This record gives sequence, C-alpha cells and structure tokens, in this order.
Amino acid sequence: MTEMRIPVKIKYAEDFARVYATGAIGGFNGFDFRIAFFNDVVNHPEEPTQPPTVSREIKVEVILTPVALKQLTKWLNQHLAELEKMIGEIKDQYPPQPSQRREPHSGYYV
Repeated sequence: MTEMRIPVKIKYAEDFARVYATGAIGGFNGFDFRIAFFNDVVNHPEEPTQPPTVSREIKVEVILTPVALKQLTKWLNQHLAELEKMIGEIKDQYPPQPSQRREPHSGYYV
C-alpha cells in the first residue's frame, strides 16, 4: 500500500501568542490532557529575617487529546535527546515529588 502525503500549509492565527515559561503542571482528567505553563518569580521581602516567597503565574493552558499528547511526547523526547547530545545531560532543578490531585476533576497534578 502506498502512503499518500497531504501537504499542510501552516498559518499563524491572528491571536497567536508566544510565551516564556519556567515550568509546567498538568494532568489527565479522563477525557483530555491539560498542561499549564507558568513562570515562577522569587519575591525577596524588605525585612531580611523574613523568608522569600514564590509567585507562580500561569501564562497559558494547552488541552490535548491522548493522540496529540503521544505525538508531543515523542517530539519532545526526540528534541531533548538531540539537545543533550550537544550540551550534555540537563539536570532537573527540583527533587521528584509524588503526584497529588488537588481537586477530583481539576485535571491538574502537582
């Protein structure tokens, strides 16, 4: 059987936006996968005896079908492997934490 290739024209939407993210959280809610990209900002208090706090601002949420999630995972793993071949292993900054659901239907794991 011959594989037919259909050309795809890529066009940016009028409301297209590009965001910078320092992290992501997400989860599967039984229907789709949701991933929210965020930026963390460390706030240093004026009083030196007070500990710093972190403000986490969610910039955008992407909702994926299971098929789209699998395609994205494959694409990310391929590009991560290529990047680490060039610059070496990228170490995770945060220690692993067990996943905990916040709300039964929120779809988010932290």
